[in-house]
Amino acid sequence: FARIYTPIVVALATAVAIIPSVFTGNWNYWVYTALSFLVMSCPCALVLSVPLAFFSGIGAGSKKGILFKGGLSIEAMTGVKAVIMDKTGTITKGEFKVQQIAGGLDVLKLCASCEQQSTHPIAVSIVSAAKERNMELFTPDALEEIPGRGIKATADGKTILCGNERLMWENAVQFGVLDEVSGTRVLVAVDRRFVGYLVIADAVKDGAKAAIAELNARGYATAMLTGDSEDSAKKIAAETGIGQVFAKLLPEDKLTRLKQLRKHYGSVMYVGDGINDAPVLAGADVGAAMGSGADAAIEAADVVFMTSDVAAIPEALHIAKQTAKIAWQNVVFALAVKALVMILGLLGHASMWMAVFADSGVAMLCVLNSIRLLYQKK
Repeated sequence: FARIYTPIVVALATAVAIIPSVFTGNWNYWVYTALSFLVMSCPCALVLSVPLAFFSGIGAGSKKGILFKGGLSIEAMTGVKAVIMDKTGTITKGEFKVQQIAGGLDVLKLCASCEQQSTHPIAVSIVSAAKERNMELFTPDALEEIPGRGIKATADGKTILCGNERLMWENAVQFGVLDEVSGTRVLVAVDRRFVGYLVIADAVKDGAKAAIAELNARGYATAMLTGDSEDSAKKIAAETGIGQVFAKLLPEDKLTRLKQLRKHYGSVMYVGDGINDAPVLAGADVGAAMGSGADAAIEAADVVFMTSDVAAIPEALHIAKQTAKIAWQNVVFALAVKALVMILGLLGHASMWMAVFADSGVAMLCVLNSIRLLYQKK
């Protein structure tokens, strides 16, 4: 901006000082006019107020537990057309409890022993259920956590699988037709023999329904991407008012689905919290992570909701739009006043005091307009 703007302004001021003076001989008047023109054209209002508007937006967000990772994050949020969310830990509390055990307590013991080292909320709930029953868990000889599928472990020469249906299919485990359940099902197999399953249920976060209703009311499309069962996902979506549901997705499936939604809606925002969400967060136009989520998700996100509250989603979008609105107000106001005073100056109707107002006065008014974001209650 300076590389283009400054030479033009200096050239115009020089022309104003010299050309009329040569013809009129009134050097004193036209040099004074040229100096006034230089003061008027100084872009302090733009240089100060526009970045300050974004800094105020970042500050307003931080007061509400919303961490914007810079002005670009705020600017990107102003164009968002659809909000896409993960289910577990984002819309729901991530506080799972074992609701059903099919196949006997040995199924719980096998699964809990394999899940001891995992930090996934489902794994934690399974281990907690085993400890509540005072079970003595064993340590597997080898263990592999497979993202989006589950765990494969070896103990006493036996291969133990704990995970979703896809994990069973990939390892040629036959489990037949299972009854519909309301929750997440963890299947267990030993040496490719299906032995039973656990059903784990989660609860919707307080305020999630109101937050999603607010998003829908503001015209944002809403969608849920989850690796959980379709029945569980549809139940949560119906309870909260989410428009579209895509279930049984692996991390790479989520990214594919995100690209399809972006092609349909335009700019999209993805909200997640797990390590599996990191690729999707990085691939979205705006990635937002819950503060209680995995470090990988927080690192990949553009915005972090430190309160892990769903209500922070519409709040962040509102702050972003207000920030952009104030920045444009400053731009239009500063340029309009400067253009008016410069024209008056060239016509000989603006003195140096008007030039000072067009520079410092307008800058201060724009600064005051910018910082009002910090004092808005809503």
